[in-house]
Amino acid sequence: MLEVVFSYITLVNRPLRKILYGTPQIIIENGRLLKHEMRASRYNLDDLLSQLREKGYYGIQDVEYAILEPSGRLSVLPKSQKRPVTPADLGIQTDYEGLPSVLVMDGDILKENLNKVNLDEQWLKDKLKEMGLNPEKVLLATLNTQGQLLIDCQNDNRASK
Repeated sequence: MLEVVFSYITLVNRPLRKILYGTPQIIIENGRLLKHEMRASRYNLDDLLSQLREKGYYGIQDVEYAILEPSGRLSVLPKSQKRPVTPADLGIQTDYEGLPSVLVMDGDILKENLNKVNLDEQWLKDKLKEMGLNPEKVLLATLNTQGQLLIDCQNDNRASK
């Protein structure tokens, strides 16, 4: 009960939330390190460089802003000339992708997910049988929004569409 009350108080009381959880801190601004912010947050260069590499940035000069979040994660805004090109940048329209639906996980058929995509267990079993599989042999089977069934087998020897 105390945990629920405490969570509610920090939800509605911003000053208390800032004290308990902290606030985001800008670590890199316009490609330059803010050493005083790093010191204040007890954040070292090894951690910074490691998290930048994890995000695909190998030089501080490529980063416009890096923000150390209260969770300890680093948010990175690269300089505009270092950002990946997107279809929108090129004026290209793209089709909707959406999220795939997981239909089989660890050999178990997820009936609720089949229902969400208006399919039944028999349809899935028939599709798997066409590929010479039964659900127990399937590690993961997903259905994308284009209707493609993607399968990864338990034995790691075959992957099918």
